[in-house]
Amino acid sequence: MSYSKAIVVQYRRNINIGVVDTTISNSHSLSDLDLGSINQIIGTLTEVISNPNGAFIWGSEQIVIDSDSINSKITDEINGVTLSNTSTISLLNLMVEIKNFKEQYQIPSNLKNIIGQAFETIKSNPHNYKRWPTSDTDFSTTIDNVYVSLVLTSDDLNLPKNEYLNQLKTNF
Repeated sequence: MSYSKAIVVQYRRNINIGVVDTTISNSHSLSDLDLGSINQIIGTLTEVISNPNGAFIWGSEQIVIDSDSINSKITDEINGVTLSNTSTISLLNLMVEIKNFKEQYQIPSNLKNIIGQAFETIKSNPHNYKRWPTSDTDFSTTIDNVYVSLVLTSDDLNLPKNEYLNQLKTNF
């Protein structure tokens, strides 16, 4: 398992917080779940793993996961294609990682701290932090092993850090 963690701030200051296991197809969509759902999934997966006859069908809008005590089959819900099979323990570990990351960064002070660092880094030399050479609004950097992506207009780059941070939508 290899986790990638990301915080993405969209144009209208909406924020996505997520973790991806690069070995599990479409695992990014599991970060779309809210903390309440994530906690329920963790509890149910823990029960399923401890019960040889246990089974649980779960997922997000994009993927459906059919888990038993050992393996889980992941299906692309949109295209009806089986994406992969993975161990149920690996999925449980991913869900715990997503939970911990979301809990850490749904605290507004933690979130604003890391986004503020990214904003200042990007603002200091925007050309060096473009996500794509042809984009004038998509920037990214890595802070403390977290990939941070910000959509910033030229006007945004003129804002003081605190003014930019106060525009973030931090209600989760």
